[in-house]
Amino acid sequence: MTLSLFVVADIRADEPVGIVRLGDTIELQPTPATLPPPAPFTGESSGENHQIIPAHPRFLRDDPGMPLDDGAFYLHAERATYDPRIEEEEAPVLSHVAEGALELLNAPIEPFATLTEWVTHSEHDTVHAELNHFPIGIQPIPSRPDLVLETNDRFLDTGFLSQGVTLPTGAVWRPSFWVFGTYRMGYNYQERPGNTPISELATRLDLFGQLNLSGTERLLVGLRPLDEQTSTGRRFTSYDLDDGNGIDGTNIDIQTLFFEGDFGEIFPNLDPFDTAGLDYGFSVGRQPMLFQQGLLINEDRIDAVTVTRNTLYGNGNLNLRITGAYAWGDINRNNNQADPDAQLVGLFTESDFRISTVNADIAYVSSNSNQGSLLAFALSAIQRIHGYENTYNTSFHVLGSIPTDGETAASGRGLLLFGQSSWTPHHTHDLVYLNGFWAIDQFTSPARGTLAGGPLGQTGILFSAPGLGRVGAPLSNQASDVVGASLGYQLFFNDSRQQVIFEAGGREPTNGADGEFALGSRLQQAIGQHWIVVVDGFITKQESRDWGPGARLEFLAKF
Repeated sequence: MTLSLFVVADIRADEPVGIVRLGDTIELQPTPATLPPPAPFTGESSGENHQIIPAHPRFLRDDPGMPLDDGAFYLHAERATYDPRIEEEEAPVLSHVAEGALELLNAPIEPFATLTEWVTHSEHDTVHAELNHFPIGIQPIPSRPDLVLETNDRFLDTGFLSQGVTLPTGAVWRPSFWVFGTYRMGYNYQERPGNTPISELATRLDLFGQLNLSGTERLLVGLRPLDEQTSTGRRFTSYDLDDGNGIDGTNIDIQTLFFEGDFGEIFPNLDPFDTAGLDYGFSVGRQPMLFQQGLLINEDRIDAVTVTRNTLYGNGNLNLRITGAYAWGDINRNNNQADPDAQLVGLFTESDFRISTVNADIAYVSSNSNQGSLLAFALSAIQRIHGYENTYNTSFHVLGSIPTDGETAASGRGLLLFGQSSWTPHHTHDLVYLNGFWAIDQFTSPARGTLAGGPLGQTGILFSAPGLGRVGAPLSNQASDVVGASLGYQLFFNDSRQQVIFEAGGREPTNGADGEFALGSRLQQAIGQHWIVVVDGFITKQESRDWGPGARLEFLAKF
């Protein structure tokens, strides 16, 4: 039998897939699942124009096919014969034990999913590996949510770009202006053993205006008109349900105002052939700053200038990014308190290697105040570890701080070891994560925003503050003479429109102080294209103290 090239035209939407036609005739055949069981094939051909219909998995067999009355025949998959002489690679004993222990941690996934489905009347997302015999056709693309204000080139829009304006430097700018933001409104309740419970309604509005000049140049201005920056934190517009007092945090202060761009893109005429290496990115103004995933520096507003050199490579380094930073104002220290006298300089690098992404950072904050000066450094590696049973996402961090003017609450001497790991259990879209830390002496960060808390907020939802109102993290996130860990399960439901996190965490001081333990969960439900409902619940227990429950209900809108 001779096979020839062919073109299939006018395939109906309800036509079964997996049918190969030879010759000029196009004739619809039933799917293999509806045909009679296979019979032995004699190997004889009945003509030049044949049709080959791939067999359903239940028809897999060793013989080449089965003839049909109309000349078509089944194409069966050839079975692989087991050869006992081929030895399968055995996992090392240590790997078998370690991965076996991690597999045991997956056990709560199914009962957690069943419980959530029963409580929320949702459907747990699972992996569907079977193939559909019918084409689904072209699916419509969801409409693009509009921003509050869009001029000229719209956000994620389609169509032609505007002509633009050519500058004397050779750059072509296409100005456009966008207004967008986030609105949060919620109820917070938290019992604090030994202190007055918190019961409040709080609001927060993050409003941004962005002037886009090109793909690399923009000017961003941001306001937070419902919560005001103070020397000791932020004052939210809220209502205290315990004493019936309202708190006014309205303001018109500039929260964010910076310009960022690329020197080579602004002055392309200086290097028309792009060979001089003038691609230096920069930013200047009041801006957020985050390094080492917030372990080293976590500021939501800091007056600074940065210069970045990217796409350097060689000697096994696939991409090297180097950023130099200098900050002169709005610096908050490790205790989240403002230090008007502080100045910060830092050098931050990120290198992509074949097996890992390595970050090496160093920062120095100088201050004449009683908070002191501090030198801090950090080294981290982020990678995927391929085991015999699964693949694991991991990150390892080593951070240190050295005071240069004596130890204070904001400038301490210490070392922090921090690790994160996560993996997806087989046949699910869910995530299991296991994080841990060990703080030796008093590690302190050079700069931390008023709502950032301590360096350990990345450990889990029990260690991170919500950033809305007066409530803090259920467990302390300060890194001073303590060890701790968290184990969490993130489950997805209703095509990822709903997710639930279950987490257990604890910390044990190494200086003899009381330890803490907590259990918590978080439900997030998307509503439409803009709204998310967040429900938190937790309970904490500190040695020698009573249990401390807490709950949150939040409505979050992105516009």
